[in-house]
Amino acid sequence: MARLDDTLRTLATLAPAELRQRWRETFDEEGSDLPASLLRRAIGYHLQEQMHGGLPPAAERMLDALARDPDAEPPELEIRLKPGTRLVREWNGIVHTVLVTDDGLMFEDRRYRSLSHVAQAITGARWSGPRFFGLRRPSMPPRQGAAHG
Repeated sequence: MARLDDTLRTLATLAPAELRQRWRETFDEEGSDLPASLLRRAIGYHLQEQMHGGLPPAAERMLDALARDPDAEPPELEIRLKPGTRLVREWNGIVHTVLVTDDGLMFEDRRYRSLSHVAQAITGARWSGPRFFGLRRPSMPPRQGAAHG
């Protein structure tokens, strides 16, 4: 990690000609006519992506959709729960706890594939599992140039 930090700091000090050379080394193609600030960002992003991985597939899909039609409503972001998360919901006076595991959900010593199946087991009716457990989708960042107020 320290090496990546050092490399990113070095990028900030390189002259445009040095950045174009670094671009050739990084992407194996001629440096473009981009301003030095964008060359730094693109090279830095590429290096961070190599070390930490790229964007999640849902983010890639969202960016692709927005690139095709910038005025379109962005697709909803996925709700992701990390293994070890416990979801608690009171229903008809009984507290129900669900454990998120690597391969699904555990409720009353039984494995489930979705929160909706768990909600149905609890209530006997079809529910949106995320809604039943009070989960909200991540909010989208504000769009550039959006009115404030």
